[in-house]
Amino acid sequence: MNIAQLQGFVFAAQTDSITQAAKLAYISQPAMTKLIHQLEKELGVQLFDRTGRTIQLNAQGQLFFSYVTTVLDQLQKGIDAVTTKTTNKLKPIRLLVEVASSLIPEIIHIIQQHFPAAPVQLTQRISTLSEPRQFDFIISSRQPQLDRTAIPLLNEEILVGSAQQQFKSQYVTPAELQRLPVIGLGRHNPLRDTVDSYFEALDIHLNYQYEADDPATIRELLLSGAGIGFIPAVTWQKVGRQLHLARIISNPPFRTIYLTENQQTESNVARIVANALVELFVAERKRSLKI
Repeated sequence: MNIAQLQGFVFAAQTDSITQAAKLAYISQPAMTKLIHQLEKELGVQLFDRTGRTIQLNAQGQLFFSYVTTVLDQLQKGIDAVTTKTTNKLKPIRLLVEVASSLIPEIIHIIQQHFPAAPVQLTQRISTLSEPRQFDFIISSRQPQLDRTAIPLLNEEILVGSAQQQFKSQYVTPAELQRLPVIGLGRHNPLRDTVDSYFEALDIHLNYQYEADDPATIRELLLSGAGIGFIPAVTWQKVGRQLHLARIISNPPFRTIYLTENQQTESNVARIVANALVELFVAERKRSLKI
């Protein structure tokens, strides 16, 4: 048993995917499959239940995971302890968060936990297509560029919600939303793009009554009862729990959120931060809104 096996196991457990675990470990999918099989063979137990291409920790795997993560955390702390005096000051961690802005406090807290001495440079919107190359990490629903490493963090449903009960049931058709005042983000925001593309494909035009560039402003307007809004089931769940929600039927809108890394700045720091961000989104997915 070696560190590579343990780290590969953690990546697979966090992503429920051999493919995504291989990307996080910067190895091929067959190599990751072999690594997991070797670990299970050495332990003499299966750690995952497998259904098609999907894997999920079983009871034995969950128990092992609780110990492995502790061991790896302690190992990293030991490495940091003996190398701190010989390394230069940590460079700033440059982070672009285009979606999931409600999770920014948790994201910053996680980075500070692992690297309290590292400055964090946070950006929430960009103006040109060339600017993403400036960042170490990008959290966005935009399709990642081909020359960068990207991990799908989650695929979340877009619900509709309001402070007052606007819907007869927990289900609503797209056509029923045409007559209602909509509170939404400004054009070319990633969430707005997802919503607009969905309704344009149905040839339905929404009545945008209020628009703002700041997601926090949109959330406050929704809570004030100014209209209806579109609520991502995972990343907006805090405000969603304070609203009356409905699912759009019969083919609801979804969006995929990606974590994109700058390959030119690949380092142990980058890998640890990426791993921690994946853990955060896995935890948020487990707490996602239920209707």
